[in-house]
Parts: sequence; C-alpha cells; structure tokens
Amino acid sequence: MQTLPFSEARAQLANALRSVEAGNEPFSISRRGQVAGVLMSFEQYQRMSGAATGFAEKLKQWRTEQLTTPGGIPEDDPFSHLRQMDNAREFSW
Repeated sequence: MQTLPFSEARAQLANALRSVEAGNEPFSISRRGQVAGVLMSFEQYQRMSGAATGFAEKLKQWRTEQLTTPGGIPEDDPFSHLRQMDNAREFSW
C-alpha cells in the first residue's frame, strides 16, 4: 500500500481518487509520520465492511453475477466440460 503524506494527499486528491476508482490499491495517508487514514474505492470499502455471508449465499451471488447468458438466463451447468462423465453421479444446480 502506497503511503502519502497528508499535505501531498490534499494536493493530489483528484489523482489519488482516480487511481483507487480505477481499481488500484488503496493509499494510506500519514500525518506527522503516522498513518492516519486510508483512501480506497467505495467498492473496496463495501467488500470489507459488508455483512458476513455464508458460502451458499456467496455462491448464489457469484452464479448470478458470472454465470448468466446475454439474455439473463443462468447457464445450466457451466462446469460440465470440466467434469469426468464416466461413472458420474447425477448433478443439478
């Protein structure tokens, strides 16, 4: 994590904000040599401060975000090409 002195952070706030919005790592902001705060994107903040959810909820969220076709319909089994099908058990999402 890059550290910026407070005076530099104040002078470069627009550039620092663009950087974290673009997905770069957060900046720590120091005052008198001690870290006083952190500048991060709102998305990073939400990930860090969000309520803890279980694995099943995270999987459901991931499937909704990542495994949809252009029409918005979830794919039936996106991993069928990865599984070995001989002597396989039946599986459905």
